[in-house]
Amino acid sequence: MTAMADRVVGKDDRAAVWARDNQRHLVLQAEAVAVRLDARPADAEQPERAAALLAEDVQAATGSPVALDRIALLFGLTRFERDVLVAAAAPDLGLPSATGPVTFARALAALSDAHWSALLPDAPLRHWRLVDLPPQSPAARPGGISQLPLTVDERILHGLVGATTLDERLCGRARLAADLCRLTDNQGDVADALAALTAPGPTARAVVLVGEDHLTRRQAVLAAAGSHGLTCLLVDGGDIPADAPTADLYGRMLAREAALGGRLLLIESAPVAGAPETVAAVLRLAAGTSAHGVPTVLALTEPPPRADLPVLRLPAAGPAERRTLFAHALAEAGLRDDPAALADRHPLTPAAIALGVERAARLATVPGAHPDVAAACRAAAGRPLHGLAELRRPIARLDSLVLAEPARRALSALLAQVRQRSRVHGEWGCPEHSRGLAVTALFTGPSGTGKTTAAEAVAADLGLDVICADLSQVVSKYIGETEKNLARLFDAAEAGAVLLFDEGDALFSRRTQVRDSRDRYANLEVSYLLQRLETYSGICIVTTNVKEAIDSAFTRRMRFVVTFPFPDAAQRTRLWERAFPPGVPVEGLDPARLSQVAVAGGTIVQLALHAAFLAAEAGEPVRMTHVREALQIECDKLDRPLSPHEIRGWE
Repeated sequence: MTAMADRVVGKDDRAAVWARDNQRHLVLQAEAVAVRLDARPADAEQPERAAALLAEDVQAATGSPVALDRIALLFGLTRFERDVLVAAAAPDLGLPSATGPVTFARALAALSDAHWSALLPDAPLRHWRLVDLPPQSPAARPGGISQLPLTVDERILHGLVGATTLDERLCGRARLAADLCRLTDNQGDVADALAALTAPGPTARAVVLVGEDHLTRRQAVLAAAGSHGLTCLLVDGGDIPADAPTADLYGRMLAREAALGGRLLLIESAPVAGAPETVAAVLRLAAGTSAHGVPTVLALTEPPPRADLPVLRLPAAGPAERRTLFAHALAEAGLRDDPAALADRHPLTPAAIALGVERAARLATVPGAHPDVAAACRAAAGRPLHGLAELRRPIARLDSLVLAEPARRALSALLAQVRQRSRVHGEWGCPEHSRGLAVTALFTGPSGTGKTTAAEAVAADLGLDVICADLSQVVSKYIGETEKNLARLFDAAEAGAVLLFDEGDALFSRRTQVRDSRDRYANLEVSYLLQRLETYSGICIVTTNVKEAIDSAFTRRMRFVVTFPFPDAAQRTRLWERAFPPGVPVEGLDPARLSQVAVAGGTIVQLALHAAFLAAEAGEPVRMTHVREALQIECDKLDRPLSPHEIRGWE
C-alpha cells in the first residue's frame, strides 16, 4: 500500500490517482470478503485493515471517498450488505473472488454482521436493484430465493470503478442537460431560491418552476444544480409511464442514476392538462425521487392541479435586461448589430436570444453568407400557432406603396412609436400609455385599397414577421375556446411579430343586446379582447371595410385609426407605373390612360397579373390590348359594365 497521506496530489492528476487507488481498494476489499466466504476468516483481517487505511488516504488526498464507500453511503448499506455487493461484483470486475457462486445463504453463513433482512425486496440491495437474481421461480431451486446466485447490475459495476456513464436503460428517456444562456439578475435570484429548496440529502423535496419558456427554465435549474456541484438529468414528463407499478420502478431507476451521477432530476413538459392518470404519475415520480433524497424540479408552463409542492415563478426579461443579454451574446459571437434595436423589436426570452445570436454567428462562418441576426431571432422565437394563424414573411416596404398623405403620416408615427419606445419610456422617463405598451391600429377603407399590404409593410420596415389570424379557426362555438385561441395568438405574437386581424369584424364587432346565451358569450369574447389588448406589449393591427361595424370600445383603445381611401386618378397612375416588375416586357403602356378605370390598388395588381399571362401566352410584350382584355374578364366576373369613357384612347 502507498503512504498517500505523505504526498501532495496535484489537481491535474487527482482523478488519475483516485482511479488507481480506488481499484486497489476494491482488490483489497474483494480479497477480504472472498477468504471469509471460503471459510478462512483469519486471512481477512490484513486486507480489511489495509482497505480501511487506503480509503482514508484516498479521501484525504483527493477529497473524494472511494466508490464503494460512496455507494454504501448513498444507498444506506450495512457492512453486511456492502460485503455482499463486493462479493457479487468481484467476478465481473476481475477481482479476487470466492470459489463457487455467491448466494444470500452463503453470505449469511460466512460474513460478519449478517442479517436476514438484507434479502427483503424493500431492503437497499434489491430495492435499488444493486444486485440481481436470476429470472427463475424460487420453487425451481431447492432452498428458495436464498440459494439463487447473485449478480450485480451493470450500472453499479460502472459506479464501483468510478465510470460516469448513463444507464443504457434510460437512454432515449433521460439525458444530461447543458448550459444554454445567461439569466437576468432577477431570474438569477429565483435560481438561488430554487437552489435553497433543492439541496441534496434527506431534506430534498420536489419544487415546481414556472414562467418564461422551457429552455430558460432549464437554464435556471442548471444554475441551481451547479450551486450544489450537481449536473442535471433531464426527463420528459410525457415519457413517464402512467401505471403506478411501472412508474415506481422507472422513478427508482431515475433516482438511482441521479444519486450515482451526482445529478439533480429535472422533469420538463409534464402534461399538466392531460389525462388525470398521467398527471398523477408525474407527481408520484417527483414525490418518490425527492423522498429518496434526490433534488427534483418540475419545470412547467403552469403549476399542476392539486399538488402540494412549492412553486417558484421565473420573471420575464424586461426591455433593459434584454438589451444587456443581446449585448453580451453579440459581443461573444463577434457580431456588431445594435442590441437596443434587437431587444425592442424582438422581446425574446434569454434562451431565445442566445439561440438566435448563435444561429447568426454560425452563418457568419460560411464563406459568402451574410448573417442576419433579426431573421435568426425570428426563427428562434418558435411561435406555436396551433393552426390558428398564418405566419408571413413580408417583403413590401412602406416607401414602395402608393398611399394618401394622411395614411403615410399615420404609419410613420406608428413606426416611430415602436422604434423609440425604449428611448421615450426608458431613457427619457415618459410615462407609459394608461392602457399598456401595445401599439394598436385600425386600418379602415374599401376593399383593395392596401390595408393588408400596408400592415405587412409596417412589419417589414420593423424587421418582423406577420401573424395573420385565421378567424375561422379562432372563433369557436364552444364556450371559452375563443378566448383560449386568442390567448395563444397574443402570446405567440408577443415574442416579436405583428399580429394582424384581417377583416376582423367577426371579433371586433359591436356588442349586442343579450337575447340568448350565445349573445352573452359573444359579448364575453369582446370583453376578453379589450382586456387582452391592454396587457399586450406588441403590435396589433385590425383591418375592416366598414369602420362603423367595429365596437366603439375598440376604436377608443386604438392608438391609430388609419383611413385608406379609394385611390384618385393621380394615385392610380402611380399604381400602374409600379404594377409590372422590371423583368416584364411592356410596349406602349400609358399609365395615365390606364388610370381612367376607377379601380382600387388590389384590382390593379390583379389586372396587371392577368395581362402578363395573356401576353406570355401570345408570345408578346404586355400591351394596352392585353390590359383591356384582362379588364373585360374582371368586369364580366363582377357583372360590371365597362364604360367606353374608361377605355378611351386604349389601343
